[in-house]
Amino acid sequence: MTQENTNQNDFGSVLDQQMDGFRSDFEVGERLTGMVTAVDSKSVFVDVNARSEGILDRGQVTDENGELTVQPGDTIDVYFMGGEDDELRLTTRLSGDTPDSSLVDAFQAGIPVEGRVESERTGGYEIRISNQRAFCPYSQIDIFRNDPGAYIGNKFRFQIIEYDDNGRNLVVSRRQLLQKERDAQKARLKEELTEGAVVEGKITKLMPFGAFCDIGGMEGLIPMRELGWGHTEKAEDVVREGDQVTVVVQEMDWDRERIALSLRKAQGDPWDSVAGKYPVGSRLEGSITKLMPFGAFVELEPGVEGLVHVSKLGAGRRINHPKEVVKEGDLVEVSVESVDVERRRLSLSMENTAGIEDAVAGDEGGAPIVLRVGATVNGVVDGIKDFGVFVRLGANQTGLLHISQVNDIQGRDREGALRHRFPPGSTAEVVIKEMKGDRISLALPGDFRGDPDNDTRTGEFMQDSQGENLGSLGDALEGLDL
Repeated sequence: MTQENTNQNDFGSVLDQQMDGFRSDFEVGERLTGMVTAVDSKSVFVDVNARSEGILDRGQVTDENGELTVQPGDTIDVYFMGGEDDELRLTTRLSGDTPDSSLVDAFQAGIPVEGRVESERTGGYEIRISNQRAFCPYSQIDIFRNDPGAYIGNKFRFQIIEYDDNGRNLVVSRRQLLQKERDAQKARLKEELTEGAVVEGKITKLMPFGAFCDIGGMEGLIPMRELGWGHTEKAEDVVREGDQVTVVVQEMDWDRERIALSLRKAQGDPWDSVAGKYPVGSRLEGSITKLMPFGAFVELEPGVEGLVHVSKLGAGRRINHPKEVVKEGDLVEVSVESVDVERRRLSLSMENTAGIEDAVAGDEGGAPIVLRVGATVNGVVDGIKDFGVFVRLGANQTGLLHISQVNDIQGRDREGALRHRFPPGSTAEVVIKEMKGDRISLALPGDFRGDPDNDTRTGEFMQDSQGENLGSLGDALEGLDL
């Protein structure tokens, strides 16, 4: 074989390889990206990686003054409209003063057109496309519901879905184009999305059970419990429709087209820093979130709760139920007794602490209140028994307002009557009637009636208030000559 034949074969092989790299399977309406190679008086030639260049009408790339908006070497987006004899006909999104005949081609080929939303009208919007008016129904302006006025004055791409009366009756849809884009995005999500992935999304709808979030091609549900680390009763307390959020993909079910998302996990687990923020012995403020027979749960921050055992609620006094001392929503001061990060448990105590919102305040320097007989003071109702009301006078000081010192308590349910008049947690103005050791007897201002020492139930107070047996009826009778 001669050198000349060898060179010809090599050239032919290279040419075949180059030709094999060109596309020939364009679909009408397909969007292409090409490079402008040349311009003449009527046409613009665009390389779209085909065997021949595509031809674009020059009028589609000129401004209102007739000046070209592209030059050779520029990259341009076009749509394939068909071709014969290796002539590829191209078009751009229609705008400006594009001839009306191009709208027919766009309608037949399914090529998007550009239009401006002019105003609202009955049932939808008036759209200006080129020099013609079109109608877009409300249902076709978007996939998700939005404020109707948000579209006025904006330019969008539309699909012509009806072309009647020589173009005088045009109906367009933006939703169809958006749905096509979402279908392509959904296909990519199926290939790329994994559980645990962190993605960006947009809140689209709020429901009683959570919030729907569009992550680009699919809507996922953020269940109520995954909206935040704290107690969430309504989704609108955390997010609003239209909010841009970062979420974590928790679970995917492509067969049922369901995706579960979490907003709180994307914010980080507050328990990761609990050990450093709440060391044993530290005193903190928290809010009572739930009362149980065995104690009260206190939220220190969203997602971090601790338990004050019922034995740690009464400053040494026996408590049968936390409701005798606190109620849900109370702001209280607690101390940390133990931390178990692995089991996500905090043991707290209210012993030697006082409530924050409703505690009896000391002087400006924080010193405890100095009590004396005859002084009128404000205290906090700490508990109710059928024989009287316990009033907290300071961090470690509790007095008893005996029922004998309260007017208008009638009927069999004396405890209920006392509870109604002195709700637990409320402030009560009392007078120091008597002080004997740790025992403090109280009365209402201007209403001293009898001596609570003579009541046989006084012994119960002395046992319950401090957890020690400070006296009883037997002690009172001791020494008497009977």
